[in-house]
Amino acid sequence: MIRQADSINLSEILNPENIIFMEGPLSKEEAVRRLTEKMLTQVEGIIGRKALFDRVAEVEKLNQVLESGFYIPHAKFPELDAFHAVLGIFPEGFTDPGTGLKVRSALLLLSPHKPAFFQRHLNMLSLLSQTFQPELIAKLAALKTPAAAAALLKGK
Repeated sequence: MIRQADSINLSEILNPENIIFMEGPLSKEEAVRRLTEKMLTQVEGIIGRKALFDRVAEVEKLNQVLESGFYIPHAKFPELDAFHAVLGIFPEGFTDPGTGLKVRSALLLLSPHKPAFFQRHLNMLSLLSQTFQPELIAKLAALKTPAAAAALLKGK
């Protein structure tokens, strides 16, 4: 259950600058690589490129695609003090080789690796899995711009 004190609004971590549309055929690995590239602009000077790519690649293997077709690769870093996120929208989608599910949206989430942030991290994962259901994902995939996607997510 999401406790009010630990809740967060998606518009606090998602804005047009960290929402990307990826056209064409993609693999899961390529999608995660592009999300990680985009994440670099948020954490530059806090987390080094190699550390970011290595950690995301390591934990990405453990993260499962949800039945809704939404994917949340996530990692924790002690250097962070807040959530950082990049939302990828794949109009054509890609098939997850492990589950056979079609993925049309993924959110790379970085969280602080601190005991006080543990509950907020779990609450965020819960919020994301509850929010990104097939109807919302289809609406996002039909949009054309990051600004339109951010507007749709405002208040979620």
